[in-house]
Amino acid sequence: MISHDIIAASLALVVLSCWIGALGAWRMHKPVQALHYLALPTGAGAIFLVVAVVLETGWGTTAAKVIAICAILIVTNAVGAHAAARAFRVRKLGHWQPRKEDGVEFIQQGPQS
Repeated sequence: MISHDIIAASLALVVLSCWIGALGAWRMHKPVQALHYLALPTGAGAIFLVVAVVLETGWGTTAAKVIAICAILIVTNAVGAHAAARAFRVRKLGHWQPRKEDGVEFIQQGPQS
């Protein structure tokens, strides 16, 4: 039988990762920097939640549903972070495509024309 202490520790890690992610996002000065802290609760927090549920209920339909939710969270976090970063750039610069007047140097791909 699995000790309830291990399950409680896993759930405590879920809560800790959510708090660290929220505090890290709050402390960042730029919105794009804050996006990095979304990965902690949606990645590590979701995985620790899967561990706690599997240890509590075993491998069954409940575990399968939580694993599916964890996978959805991880995938949608990447998509959401990209969409938010793009929206921040469009709001700041008024466009998405890189331009020379943006003040950012880009590596040239292929031969220059």
